[in-house]
Amino acid sequence: MIADNIYNLYCDESRVENRDSKIMVIGAIDIPRKEKSVIVADLKNIYKEHHFAHELKWTKVHDKFLPFYKRVIDYFLSKPSLWFRCIIVDKTKVNLKQYHSNDEELAFFKFYYLLLRERLFSNNEYYIFLDKKPTRDRHRARALHAYLDSFILWNREKCNIRDFHAIESRDNLLIQLTDCLVGLVGYACNEKIADNTAKGQLAGYLKECLKRNNICMTTPRNETKFNVFVWEGRA
Repeated sequence: MIADNIYNLYCDESRVENRDSKIMVIGAIDIPRKEKSVIVADLKNIYKEHHFAHELKWTKVHDKFLPFYKRVIDYFLSKPSLWFRCIIVDKTKVNLKQYHSNDEELAFFKFYYLLLRERLFSNNEYYIFLDKKPTRDRHRARALHAYLDSFILWNREKCNIRDFHAIESRDNLLIQLTDCLVGLVGYACNEKIADNTAKGQLAGYLKECLKRNNICMTTPRNETKFNVFVWEGRA
């Protein structure tokens, strides 16, 4: 039987390498590990209800599938054991030369670190899954894991990352769900939302459900369901 204090984190990003987008988003869903089978089964049932036979991705949102994506949002919001956190970064404020050795990839993984360290708490254990993406330095994920372990050593008690690796999103429904949520936030932060488009309607629907005028604003740190941190950079 899986203990109550073991969690899975599923991570993805949006608009990191898109030169036409000023804002990038990195996000993670975390769940109690013991809930994984139930959540995956629930999502598969939603697939069947809506005859959806594609990968759950933000890029797949269009009019034909809008009821399906709204149902997925409803499920996420209604499930107490599903939590989402994201970090929003204005790429024009990132001083690559001064702080990141003029290396965009290094900066990206530093923001991943800022995101994930806030989800690691004392007396818990974690399995962390990143969406697999090509990197110039094949040791980036390993270094991220090492820095998180160091953070835990100095800032947490009885906390441990039991597993940390990258997997293909097409093989994991929960990374796909993360993709959908980070893609939605990335869209809302970069585009002028048009209510007549499926993506605009879905972004508006989430704002309405969350009772927020803007989903691109920092939330209180104790917000658990849909936590947002807007990185402001250094003065």
